[in-house]
Amino acid sequence: MSGVMIACKDSSMCEKLSQFLISNGIQVLGTATKGAAALRLASRFYEGGVLLCTYALSDMTATELCRLKPDRFEMVVLLSARQRAMFRGGGILCLDIPINRRDLIDTLQMLTVRDNRHTKAVSKPAQRTGDEKEIIFKAKALLMERNNMTEQDAHRFLQKASMDSGQTLVQVAQNILNGVL
Repeated sequence: MSGVMIACKDSSMCEKLSQFLISNGIQVLGTATKGAAALRLASRFYEGGVLLCTYALSDMTATELCRLKPDRFEMVVLLSARQRAMFRGGGILCLDIPINRRDLIDTLQMLTVRDNRHTKAVSKPAQRTGDEKEIIFKAKALLMERNNMTEQDAHRFLQKASMDSGQTLVQVAQNILNGVL
């Protein structure tokens, strides 16, 4: 089962985040205050998970950690407004500090949805209706606003979540709009 690994320079922040996530039903795989320790911890989890980190750790930045992390881990970076102006991590989800708790939980649940895989018969996709296109558009807009993604990153995220969960793109988009993911 995948979960969330936390990496923060400040050990008390790691502990607070860990307690908060656990109290909201999210499995915490472990915590680290250094990037090297986070990488060692990640290497033990073959099924992957989510790496939640602050921009700066004591031995590396989030950009370096993203480059070195195992591919099976998604990454969410917590950034201040000043750090966001300097940070351009392609394909990395970002959330603002101070943390909006609901956005954090929604984002992490969305990323760990792959644990709820459904097997589904493969069929030729039908043409999308106007309503379905609107649902996808609104979900992408929400992801772009909440996680500061580009339109392309938001679409790629929806596609990946769809493949990981065995749901259609429209179902995943609807779950995001409903706050389920």
